[in-house]
Amino acid sequence: MFTAAAFASVAVLLAASIPNTDAHGYMLIPESQFQGSANSAWIVQIDPVWASDSWDGNNAGSVETFKSLKSANNFKDLKTLMDDTSVYGADCGFTDPNGTPQPIPTDGKATFSRALVHVGPCEIWLDDTKVLYEDDCFSKYGNENQDIKSVFPVDYSSCDNGGCKEMRFYWLAFQG
Repeated sequence: MFTAAAFASVAVLLAASIPNTDAHGYMLIPESQFQGSANSAWIVQIDPVWASDSWDGNNAGSVETFKSLKSANNFKDLKTLMDDTSVYGADCGFTDPNGTPQPIPTDGKATFSRALVHVGPCEIWLDDTKVLYEDDCFSKYGNENQDIKSVFPVDYSSCDNGGCKEMRFYWLAFQG
C-alpha cells in the first residue's frame, strides 16, 4: 500500500511556452486523497522553464524544443525540476501526502481523472523509483477528448514486501 495522495500530480502543470500554468486533473486509480474540496484547480503561476524562441505551444514543436534543451539545462528528471516548492507551489498540490493508503492496482496500470490534452513529458514515481517517463505523454497516453481517461502502464513490483509509501505523477504540459 502507498499513499496515493502524494501524487505530486494534481498534475502540477508547467507551461514552458507561456508565462503561466494551469493544473487540472489528478490520479484517479489508485485514488488520490485530498486536503479539502479542491482537487484540480489552478495552483500557481510560473514563468517558462527554459528560455527559447522555439516554443510552439501545445504542438509537437514544443516537445522537440524541450528535448533539444534538456542537456544544455542539466535536466535530470521532472521530479528534480518540479519539486522546488518555492517556484512551483505546494508540494503535492491539493493532495494529502498523509492520506489513506490505497490498494496497489493489480492490472499494472494507473488512471488519470481525464485525458492528457497537452503535449509534454510526464513521469510516475513510486517512492524513489521512476517507473514511467515519456518526452511526450500526450502522443502516447493522451486524447483530444478530455472525457477519455489517460491510462499509464506502471511496474508496481517495487511495491512488493511493503514498499511504495508514495506515488507521484509529474506532467510538464506545454500550452499556448
